[in-house]
Amino acid sequence: MRGKARIAVSAALVLALPACSAETEQPLRGALTTPTDIDLNWQDERTGIAGHVLEFATEKDGPYTVLQYLAPQVTSYRHPDLMPHTTFHYRLTSYRGPTARPHLTDRPDGIRLTWSDDSTGEDGYLLEIRKKDGERYDPVAVLAPDTEATDFVPLPDEQHAAYRVRAFVLGERSNVVRLTTGE
Repeated sequence: MRGKARIAVSAALVLALPACSAETEQPLRGALTTPTDIDLNWQDERTGIAGHVLEFATEKDGPYTVLQYLAPQVTSYRHPDLMPHTTFHYRLTSYRGPTARPHLTDRPDGIRLTWSDDSTGEDGYLLEIRKKDGERYDPVAVLAPDTEATDFVPLPDEQHAAYRVRAFVLGERSNVVRLTTGE
């Protein structure tokens, strides 16, 4: 996740939300692939899932930190270069929600995106981008609920990208995977 200071990339947004009571059909699996690299993978074939939030903690009960918001086509993640001899806990939370095309205005240092907040009860907004000739939209910024605008500085390969915003609602959580790194 990246962007200007106005973009709230906050794990607190996810941590402040109530925990979901039911485990889901998205079993999370993990493996220590080197002494300090953990590979995670999952399958979630439920319809209507817009993506997943992958989180980790070093204590069983948290606090959890967001690693990344992921498009629904993404089914694996490598957490590299971790501290040796440390236990890591991972969980995956699905999200759903409608998308809207924002209005783009060029600015000297990037673009300004605006849209109407037609959602109620959203946990936040995701700015999603599909690079030129890309096949999917990927989340690039997390925005607070009730937001209607943000500034964004595209990278060179994002200059001719398509943008959309998603009002997201967090859903079910996966099982928790616990792994301990080596030397």
